[in-house]
Amino acid sequence: MNLQPTSASQRRGRQLAVALSLFALPGLSAFASPITYSGQDIVSTTSSPTPNSNAAAASFAAAAAGLGTVSTINFESAPLGSFSNLAIASGVSLSGSDVGGNNQTIRNTTNFPLAPTLDGFNTTPGGANFVEMQGGTLTFTFTTPTQFFGAYFTGVQNFFGDYVTFSDGTTQVINVPDAGTSDSVGAVDFVGFTDAGKSISSVTINAGSYEEGYDDIGVDDVSYQSAPSTAPTPEPGSIILLLTGGLGVAGAVRRRLSV
Repeated sequence: MNLQPTSASQRRGRQLAVALSLFALPGLSAFASPITYSGQDIVSTTSSPTPNSNAAAASFAAAAAGLGTVSTINFESAPLGSFSNLAIASGVSLSGSDVGGNNQTIRNTTNFPLAPTLDGFNTTPGGANFVEMQGGTLTFTFTTPTQFFGAYFTGVQNFFGDYVTFSDGTTQVINVPDAGTSDSVGAVDFVGFTDAGKSISSVTINAGSYEEGYDDIGVDDVSYQSAPSTAPTPEPGSIILLLTGGLGVAGAVRRRLSV
């Protein structure tokens, strides 16, 4: 082993690294990357159990609640039929178009009654309504920016790799799982994300185009942030004190080890 003497600046740098590793700083969470929650269940009927997607939804809800008030859009009070730009909830609008350039549609019955699990259906317990996407895009726009978003996707198949996009300063893409699906087997997925400290003004779901292939899917039980967190953010001065206190702890540990 080669033991080399260290300079004072090297020792201070090591103390700072130790101090930062000892303390979690909520006020610095804006630098974190999105955290994704997803689960997939291959289903044979619209009433099949969906333990994986439900578990992902529960984990997402618990994490999102720490960032702000979680509200859910279940479309039960939404008008049925096609829409171009719809105020779907307070401060939330919905727009989009299908593969033919036509408006997307809110339905209360499947568009493919012979096999609704291949096309999309409602996921709200006791409910009926959902958005049916015939490929294309669906965009949720928020007057008050959100730090999280989640939704159930039904009728997912591998015709096209469905995905969710948003910007938190850079473009982010989250894929909707389709493993194990085919032209005869569909899935129910939950996909959500948290992105602490970011201000996300819109989220888009992409289900494909004529040119690249597309998927007919249902979207339901969409969760988003309707109010900010009430947890206080540390003042800059508090963060400095925390860091300098951490340096003191690191220095004390180093002195004790050197005795």
